[in-house]
Amino acid sequence: MTIGYLDPGSGSLIASAVVGGVAAAGVAVRQARHRLTSRFSRKHGEAETPSSEAESGADPATTDA
Repeated sequence: MTIGYLDPGSGSLIASAVVGGVAAAGVAVRQARHRLTSRFSRKHGEAETPSSEAESGADPATTDA
């Protein structure tokens, strides 16, 4: 009795989906850990200060050098 058939293309699709899901889960855990630890760190305000380019409104991609 044959339940299903997986050709190489569908097997590759499933493998890509599994690898992508694992990578996404890793990124989600990493971001959650960063959010949790940043709340308890002493340098809470320093990481969120904007740079001088952001304050002046100059976009580095559009300015002429």
